[in-house]
Amino acid sequence: MPATDDPDRTPADPARPGSGNEATPEQVDAEFARIVAGFDTPLTARTWPAGEEPPTGPPAPTGPVWPAGGPILNRPALTGDPRGVSPGDPSLLDSLDTFGSGVPDDTPDEFVPPPPPPLPRVPFAAIVAVLSIIFGFVLFFDTRLLPFNERASMLLALVCILGGATALIMRLRPGDEDDELPPDDGAVV
Repeated sequence: MPATDDPDRTPADPARPGSGNEATPEQVDAEFARIVAGFDTPLTARTWPAGEEPPTGPPAPTGPVWPAGGPILNRPALTGDPRGVSPGDPSLLDSLDTFGSGVPDDTPDEFVPPPPPPLPRVPFAAIVAVLSIIFGFVLFFDTRLLPFNERASMLLALVCILGGATALIMRLRPGDEDDELPPDDGAVV
């Protein structure tokens, strides 16, 4: 009788793939039916070697019990250990439910934002420059608005637009390399 890995397998069972003896579909179906039929039969014999008997009682704790001075959750109170857990003791979930219940509430009832900073005062030169640009565009599209020649009105409109834009650009502060960059604090709430 040839040696096999499975003690239940007999030489008449279908061969394993790759062994040279290929099983027919009928043999595969018969083997599958035998396996499925084995699920419903109760176990009457041992399925493991004698040295590996399953434990009959609850597993004994092994290794160090943590924390050394605190409660021991895996040692029953029946042993007389005062740190043991008895059925009347609160569970870990009970202690998590009451976690932080003794801390006073410091949250205010309603958030009141600080008053906004005042709006910056717009300089007179910036107002004149913006009005010059607006007047230049109005005069550019309606050259008959002033009692001048259409070419003179067009020239005056272009001068107002370019002059106002130049005045606004000249009011910009120069950005030197020596200027300090604002600190990057990320999202500040």
